[in-house]
Amino acid sequence: LQPRLYSISSSPLEDAGRVQATIAEVKYDFEGAERIGVCSTYVSERIQVGDTVPVYIHKNPDFRLPAAPATPIVMVGPGTGLAPFRGFLQERLGLATSGAKLGPAVLFFGCRNRAHDYIYEQELAGFLEGGALTSLHVAFSRHGAAKDYVQHHLERQAGAVWELLGEQGGYLYVCGDAKHMAKDVHKALIAIVQGAKQCSGTQAEAWVKQFTDEGRYQRDVW
Repeated sequence: LQPRLYSISSSPLEDAGRVQATIAEVKYDFEGAERIGVCSTYVSERIQVGDTVPVYIHKNPDFRLPAAPATPIVMVGPGTGLAPFRGFLQERLGLATSGAKLGPAVLFFGCRNRAHDYIYEQELAGFLEGGALTSLHVAFSRHGAAKDYVQHHLERQAGAVWELLGEQGGYLYVCGDAKHMAKDVHKALIAIVQGAKQCSGTQAEAWVKQFTDEGRYQRDVW
């Protein structure tokens, strides 16, 4: 079996002796037969507290908070794409407790339904209250007649997003589905740049390329 890679969803500032991961259990029917995720159901159903499992660290040295805590950040992570940003926010909360001055932090999260898969809802509220998170935008894709996704919220917050990224030198992080979400978020970013700078699509794409080359546009997608 190929290894399964999961983002670490905790910070050592929150608990130096524990590493957490956010794993969605995979179960579905296909042609009348139940299918399950080998690793996700192993974690959710078959191992017990105290058991030992083989793990290793797959390093991603670029997908981390800016060196300066005052640098603005914009995070986009629907579903379990929220995982690394939970770690980011725990880290920022720890830094704030130590007296660091934090810059703005905006999170765009998405899930199907508030009642069933709004993960870490109470923790996110706590991050807002504690100042680690400045604003939270949640897209519920199955609440109404029209599907609502994170890229739609990005577009609606275009002015605020541009202020942080284009005017204040902020960082953009995207985590989650590569096939659809990441591409749609990328398109939304180009549209935000084009609208803010009143430039052509080609010029907006050039700005995004420079933004990426500067290391300020980080993606962890699969």
